[in-house]
Amino acid sequence: MLSETEGLADLGLWQDAWDALEALPAEERATPAALRVRLRCCPGVGAWEIGEHLAGVLCDGKDSDRESAAGFYHALAVFHARAGRVEGARDSITAAASAWPDIRAAMLDDPALEGSLFGEKGQQDDRDFRC
Repeated sequence: MLSETEGLADLGLWQDAWDALEALPAEERATPAALRVRLRCCPGVGAWEIGEHLAGVLCDGKDSDRESAAGFYHALAVFHARAGRVEGARDSITAAASAWPDIRAAMLDDPALEGSLFGEKGQQDDRDFRC
């Protein structure tokens, strides 16, 4: 059943994937794999606060968990940047890099995060944001 939710998420059917996750037994919904799928759905259904909580939980997990958390934080940074919330975007960038340092290249290449968010060619400030 979890593979069905992953397939729905892969197709960008965020609400359908979310609903399919809700239909799973509670113990299956709490697995890291299910949490990763739910986290992928959060931006698509506008569940930013839930996503922040899930990312905070997953960033202490295995590599796949931390990579998923970083992907969410990247999406959150874009969300904040597009809304003109530079401080929120910077905090999300820092959280993403803390969770999964390899995501820095993708964020540097993201046109939505250019300009004042990074300062001089990708140089972040020295915040100590930890998951």
